[in-house]
Amino acid sequence: MSIYGFHQKVICYVTREGAERRELLVFEHVEDDPSDPSGVQVPAGGMKRFESVRDAAHREVEEETGLMGITFANQLGGMELGLDEPGGPSMTNFVHLLGPDDGEAQWEHVVHGDDNDADLGMRFTCRWEPLPLKVQLAAGQDAFLDKVPTH
Repeated sequence: MSIYGFHQKVICYVTREGAERRELLVFEHVEDDPSDPSGVQVPAGGMKRFESVRDAAHREVEEETGLMGITFANQLGGMELGLDEPGGPSMTNFVHLLGPDDGEAQWEHVVHGDDNDADLGMRFTCRWEPLPLKVQLAAGQDAFLDKVPTH
């Protein structure tokens, strides 16, 4: 959402109880450029005008991973970026959601959404990774990951 040039965003940490420990939903681009990889990511994106953090989180998770049946656990914090940052001023909301404990360990998903979504048609390989993560999330998405319970 943009009001007077201020963008609202949401970053979603979706967890489930794995066989041995809690797991985090992550994905990577199927057709990524090897010379400039996007890296391991979690569902994230811009909020629509007048959309709640909870609704934006559910929408982004479904659009980017196809995962449904998630439960909003809590909001972990926020990060404000100023005018001098790439993309201009924004407020990113970090949230924790609970995914179903059953289901596939890995799957491929084609991104869907409304016509304004730049990621439409991209293919992501989604998977569950044990917490604490052994890989680093791209683009600072791990800023509040330490607030997610690992057990």
